Amino acid sequence: MANPASPALHRMTPDSAAIVYVDYVTGLDNLITTIPGRQFRNNIQAFTKFSGLFKLPTAVFGEENDYYGTFLPEVRALIEAGAATFPRSTPSGCTPAFMEWLAGTGRRDVIIGGISIDNCTLHTALDLLRAGYRVQVVVDVSGSNSRLAEDTALQRLAAAGAVNAGWLNTLTELGTDFAGPYGQGMMGIIRAHWPASTIGHTHDTTPDGHGMQLPA
Repeated sequence: MANPASPALHRMTPDSAAIVYVDYVTGLDNLITTIPGRQFRNNIQAFTKFSGLFKLPTAVFGEENDYYGTFLPEVRALIEAGAATFPRSTPSGCTPAFMEWLAGTGRRDVIIGGISIDNCTLHTALDLLRAGYRVQVVVDVSGSNSRLAEDTALQRLAAAGAVNAGWLNTLTELGTDFAGPYGQGMMGIIRAHWPASTIGHTHDTTPDGHGMQLPA
């Protein structure tokens, strides 16, 4: 029998969650080797649309300079739309200012993804867990330059109580129902990004040849 207290069984909602984007800057994204670059960028583009669709309190970590480069355009757009930003000198983004902001949202679920999963994303997620938050790490928007380091980080996150998930099932967990209020928005993200995240040409193999459709 499943343990009802298991973090993996907890269901997030748009009213329970905040979202955190970690270090999506041009000076770091080209270091990722555990996921193909085109697929990684596609997944990030999908992930950055969650903030607006679900109206989630949004934090962006990172800074722009000669070393880190500039924010990816889709992350820069989040900042321009009002996402909170927090300067830091630590691998973890859980600075006093960020923790005060997060407490002020009243949310206990935190969705997090970023560069890299075995360093800043890992440390931030662990500190959030230590502070009593429920954490879902979106793994396919959070790469590394070492498969061994990435696998080890994922194991540590799961052992600590984080839920590791992909962007697609995080999207559908939040949206719940394609006939509900987020259905059109979910389908827009899926149409734009899910087929592109596969390798090779995508064929429609559904019986009627029309693919996934919204309920009538």
